[in-house]
Amino acid sequence: MKYQKKVIATDMAKCYAIGMFDGFDGPSFVIATEKEGPIRRFSLDGTALENICEGPGGVMTVMQTPGRSDQLLSTYKFFSPNFGADDAKIVSYTHMDDGSWARSVICDLPYVHRFGVLKAADGQEWLIACTIKSACRAFKNDWKTPGAVYVAKLDDKLEQYNETKQLPLTQIANLQLQNHGFYVAPDRSFALIGTAAGVFRYVPPAKDGDTWQIACLAVQPTSDMCLIDLDGDGLDELVTISAFHGDTLCVWHAKEQPDTFQKVWEDSQKHDFLHAIWSGFLAGQACAVLGNRKDDRDLLRLYYKDGAYGVEVIDHDCGPANVWVFQNDGNDVIISANRETNEAALYQVSAE
Repeated sequence: MKYQKKVIATDMAKCYAIGMFDGFDGPSFVIATEKEGPIRRFSLDGTALENICEGPGGVMTVMQTPGRSDQLLSTYKFFSPNFGADDAKIVSYTHMDDGSWARSVICDLPYVHRFGVLKAADGQEWLIACTIKSACRAFKNDWKTPGAVYVAKLDDKLEQYNETKQLPLTQIANLQLQNHGFYVAPDRSFALIGTAAGVFRYVPPAKDGDTWQIACLAVQPTSDMCLIDLDGDGLDELVTISAFHGDTLCVWHAKEQPDTFQKVWEDSQKHDFLHAIWSGFLAGQACAVLGNRKDDRDLLRLYYKDGAYGVEVIDHDCGPANVWVFQNDGNDVIISANRETNEAALYQVSAE
């Protein structure tokens, strides 16, 4: 494939989170910073439109509120898992008539790292939020207090919540060591969560009175993961990054037996601090797009061709933290938050 790069920001230090926004004035996307900095909105051609907020940063996840053309959800003040997330929260940003964006606290949740919104079989919207740990004690990389998974039913007025009236959360899983990876199915029917124990699927209750369905899909320390049918046989492959912030890229193939995956490929080349991950189609071909944050700091494409899995380097020495793909004027475009080089970039994709 061919890639044409366009740098769209160099003033967003440690740019990190990416979210699509199909809003009141048409489709756009937002990029947010891990450290101090703004949440900025861009048009699909990469033109900067506005800052949703000027700070304070600490954004691990940013997304559009489902069913709302005027609202974003975001993590807030998660600056680091090492003594930098005690004050973390989930907040909403609602577009006001005067053009400003009003921030409101939905819930205090220290060390909240990833979250998403699932849609149950009965249509109920559910927030599912993951804390990477529960506290820091005395030193860097202290994992003695594992994270957890929390859920809450959502309504359509999230801006009603604030510092004193907050969305009530229910913990459905604890002892989630290095609770880092998070993937939401395209239809929002389930989420995958990656931990030191492996990859787990969470399905919301089909109706009131039912419980959450949790299943283990792969037993391997997993930092991030995604699903995609790479080989076109009608069964998904589970693409994983191991271990926590690890260097090993693997493919697990679904078996005929439900909820069973078998590891079928492991990249012989190591990629230090793999982090970014997305799956879907580029120029009509199923693939995963990934990025690592140390050593070569590459943006990569994982694909299947002629009976084998392969990896292509899209860009070198950029250090992606997160990536996403959208279509604009019939072209596939990769957004990459190149954290290690303090740049946000677009890559227009075309077939050879």
